[in-house]
Amino acid sequence: MTRGFGRLGWGAWAAWAVTATSGCISVKIDTTDTITTVVSLSDVLTDTLPTTIDLTTGDPTTGDPTTGDPPTTSAPTTVDPSTTTGPPPPPDCGDGVLQPPELCDDGNSSDLDACLSTCVPASCGDGFVQAGVEVCDDGINDDSYGGCAPGCAALGPHCGDGILQEDGGELCDDGNAVPGDGCSNCLTDDLPDECANVVALAQPGRNVTGMVDEVECDLELPEAGQWSRFVGSAGKRMPTTAPPEFACGTHAPGWLNGQEPAEADGVVARQVCFHWEGEPCHFKVSIAVRNCGPFVMYRLPPVPTCALRYCGSD
Repeated sequence: MTRGFGRLGWGAWAAWAVTATSGCISVKIDTTDTITTVVSLSDVLTDTLPTTIDLTTGDPTTGDPTTGDPPTTSAPTTVDPSTTTGPPPPPDCGDGVLQPPELCDDGNSSDLDACLSTCVPASCGDGFVQAGVEVCDDGINDDSYGGCAPGCAALGPHCGDGILQEDGGELCDDGNAVPGDGCSNCLTDDLPDECANVVALAQPGRNVTGMVDEVECDLELPEAGQWSRFVGSAGKRMPTTAPPEFACGTHAPGWLNGQEPAEADGVVARQVCFHWEGEPCHFKVSIAVRNCGPFVMYRLPPVPTCALRYCGSD
């Protein structure tokens, strides 16, 4: 809801005089003032944050960019996924001198050794791969496709391991990365050209059934859009109905507002809506969609603001 200063202009505010006499307060207003400019705090905060992006032009169009505040009872708070979660390091962390509340201090800012830059000992599940100790650490380590195995000692199922994993969206897996040999990026070479270079989105938290505490945001995708497909625990395609708010590891979950195209339709234009503040299409962006036959792929641009995310479904 937009909150402004009402019908009283700035000039009239300036003309107020307040005096206190015998415990009473009297207010005088200059009623001759004719300035009626209304200044809205939400206008000031949101004028530079467009909520709709035209993928073909890159130009923002008008819309309500206000993200609102999530409920304080059980909903997660906004987190910038590009930063490390957890408490900030102590003021003297990194000086090489161990002092409370530090648990370690090796005098450097590396997150790849035994002591993290937050002066906390490295451990499996912290999201950092400790050199010479861990092979993989995605912070979840649940052996999901494209992720890491429990214990951080091995990769999870992935393209290139020589094992065909259809649940991960693989059409083939010849165990190598040699292009043009019939199987490239675990996709057969007989697909349409635009279907060959597609990024697999395998994060389990993207599934609409996921209600995780971590809040993610697809703000760092390429401006021109990234051809992507959902695989594994993330789902197989984008939902075509609005997921509930706070689903798929974000505040405003994204869904495809329209039907999937047929394979013969080629590349088509579609719209993604983001459910927020009770409005299924509170935010929206234009995308491109291609039915490649074995899978559907989407050219996804950066979301207008955080925390918005593209969701997958089974």
